Amino acid sequence: MSRDQLPAGLLAANPVPGAEPGDRERLAAIRAAVDTRRDVAARTGAPARRRTGLPGVLFAGPRRGRRIAVLAGLTVAAVSVSLGVTILGPGMHDRGEDRLITAAVAADGTLSCDGNHEGHARRIRPDRAEVRLFPTVVPAGWQLLDVFARDSTGPAACVTPSLVAGDFDDQGVMRGGVWVNGPVDRISYEGGPQAVPAPTRAEDVLNGRPAVRYAFHQEDRTTYSWLWSDERGRHWQASVAGYSLDRARQLMAAVGTDGDQVVWGAGKAPGLRVLHLRTGRPYPPQTSFEAWHIRFSVGGRERVISADSDRLLPLAAEIRPGLRLGDLAGRPEIDWSAQIYYEPQAGIRVVADVQGDADDVRAILAGLRRLPADDPRLDEYALRE
Repeated sequence: MSRDQLPAGLLAANPVPGAEPGDRERLAAIRAAVDTRRDVAARTGAPARRRTGLPGVLFAGPRRGRRIAVLAGLTVAAVSVSLGVTILGPGMHDRGEDRLITAAVAADGTLSCDGNHEGHARRIRPDRAEVRLFPTVVPAGWQLLDVFARDSTGPAACVTPSLVAGDFDDQGVMRGGVWVNGPVDRISYEGGPQAVPAPTRAEDVLNGRPAVRYAFHQEDRTTYSWLWSDERGRHWQASVAGYSLDRARQLMAAVGTDGDQVVWGAGKAPGLRVLHLRTGRPYPPQTSFEAWHIRFSVGGRERVISADSDRLLPLAAEIRPGLRLGDLAGRPEIDWSAQIYYEPQAGIRVVADVQGDADDVRAILAGLRRLPADDPRLDEYALRE
């Protein structure tokens, strides 16, 4: 069977299309791509059985999160044998003055980037990295192996919400929320792998403008999405999860646009608090970030704790219904059962897998410290590559 004959769903799940076999550097790029898709998948209301590259897979809670985390881990393990990624040189991802954003509309109304925004990763020395997080606490049974860093790029405009607002209970568990993506200049198509059960689509009017409404029913939750154009002809997409259709409409009455900005009318959405609201220019087609990895050996198995810098969203805005926004060492933490997300400082997000050892993982995360660039440990523990 050739690549062109593979099922559409399998092709869509490929984190780095068009790749050739490669080395550890390419594997790191694939990990960055997988992590980016996993971030995107957590934010709004698309079906979890669809490709994870769509900005809008809603997870029902930790159980579904574990499924995606395992999938991501299997993807990385598999591509280390048979799949690589084309590594672009510095600046090759720059589209210059062409900042038009083209997004694909999926069958459930969520957006995905067009095919021109593949990420890349370039090797950098740990002592020249900006993150330089290092564990000051290593639990018994854990062995620190090495650290390595990558200068990476990934999609931004079509996958990063311009607004995230959430509703939380007294324990900090998210009950529901609103996500707004846009503006997008062009819509390329509507399609992609079909979800089971299939989303429903209907013509609608949203805040006085023609819109298309989508509904996706998943376990005990329905997610409603709307796609509409503003007076300039630019496209916006919004998802509301955790509420009835009537309540979702009430919350969408709080959403407006003014040029490139989202306007949030808090008085029309009592009980919700804004977790993120983009200001300034729209997101670029791609964003640059630094990926930092710390490798351990635990009981003969390799474990990696990864960090991304220059995050466009604060960690709190990455939460979704059913998960709890907590606190670790005075900083935000999201417990995703199979993973812990942690924000040691603004703009940096750390992701660590949990394998029945959450206390050990939290001890490592709470003890992460940024080393000076001339600290000899950055050379001593640098991955020899």
